[in-house]
Amino acid sequence: MARSKSKKISAGQRLTGYGVLAVLGLITIWLFVQQSRFNPAVTTTQAGGPVLQGKIQGGKLAATAGLIAEVAGFNPQTPAQSYGPDNLSDKINGKAELYLSAGFKEMSCRSFTLENPKGAHLEVLIYDMGSPQNAYAVFSSQRRSDSKPISLTANAYTTANALFFTRGNYYVEMVADRAVEALPKALEAYTTPLLAKIPSEGETKNEAALLPPEGLALDSVRLNAADAFGLQGFDNVYTGEYSLKDGKATAFFAQRQSPEQAKAEAKKYVEFLTANGYKKVQGASAPGTVLALDDSYEVVLVQGRTVAGVHDASSTAAATELAGKLEQAFKKNP
Repeated sequence: MARSKSKKISAGQRLTGYGVLAVLGLITIWLFVQQSRFNPAVTTTQAGGPVLQGKIQGGKLAATAGLIAEVAGFNPQTPAQSYGPDNLSDKINGKAELYLSAGFKEMSCRSFTLENPKGAHLEVLIYDMGSPQNAYAVFSSQRRSDSKPISLTANAYTTANALFFTRGNYYVEMVADRAVEALPKALEAYTTPLLAKIPSEGETKNEAALLPPEGLALDSVRLNAADAFGLQGFDNVYTGEYSLKDGKATAFFAQRQSPEQAKAEAKKYVEFLTANGYKKVQGASAPGTVLALDDSYEVVLVQGRTVAGVHDASSTAAATELAGKLEQAFKKNP
């Protein structure tokens, strides 16, 4: 019997076959990736409330989701969502490190449309920062230049389209998609029940009030949660910018557990400045240690358990004046 000849496969047919295999391979990889990403929304029913959906590590809504009020005139547009330390950057990419370095625990958010002003979109975000001090750190660090303080809570301000405040361990952002005239009044129907739901335990006096008021730009006050001025471990440092008759300067202070700890941190900061090119100024009249680099002046002093000083003053006179005010302030409030 004659052996049949095998049919030759053309180069074009081979390329077509390879192409089909490549497409099948890509489809397989795509399905694998999508399956690995799939995280079905978990629903939880709360007493008297609707079914909420969200995501957080472990597939559950965070406790902060239960603090988001539902109010007539504010119509939910999305389910509540929750985020933890491992996926906060999915929501606020580029800013997550600020919150994480300040002790962030969890955040929940939800979007609404408003009946007044009709059609406006509002997103409410509630962050559990673990302590009132941590909440103030992110509140002050996020403060905008066009902010207007309001009396909603001890720490609260508005901008043309947003309202920000702290209460207890929580930091809250309410951001509209447009400027709203008399925003606090427009949101009053929502903020009243919202405040009723947010625990206020743990509130302490605002230590930033210890900064001398004369010449201080109030909207410049910050609590730096970590690594103030680039010094690793120099944490929970309050700063405020001043305009004085002899120039501009930034005051800083941090209260520690003991005078010994304050002295140790002051010494470490002086060493840090020296390592970065600053030289001690001999015979300066300011309290503490005075250092200079070109036209920038620093003062570092200790008063009881407080390490304080002046950063980046534009003249020795401005540095000396502000350092003297700080010394007097912390003598009164050791």
